[in-house]
Amino acid sequence: MNKKHLIYVACGSAAASANLVKYRLTDLLKKENLDVEIVTMRVSEVVGNVKSKRPELVIITAGGFSREGLPEDLPVLSGLPLMTMVGVQDFIKKIKEILGENK
Repeated sequence: MNKKHLIYVACGSAAASANLVKYRLTDLLKKENLDVEIVTMRVSEVVGNVKSKRPELVIITAGGFSREGLPEDLPVLSGLPLMTMVGVQDFIKKIKEILGENK
């Protein structure tokens, strides 16, 4: 049985861009046979949520994000490739590496 991976996706309002990235990422990772739980939130909620339940990855769709308060070893990626659909294959490859699923 595959491990379920937890990913946080955050934007300024936890609405449009975070949900767009969530749905695109869910579809793409499903095609890669990865079991993921993707939780959307506001950028301002990331640090508190990471303290409550640490994800394997955080994806940010807003500019000007600060890593302050986050563990240094927690990967944080820009969600731009999933918003523009440019560089998606490399982005998915990077996510698979982070999740330890680069088989």
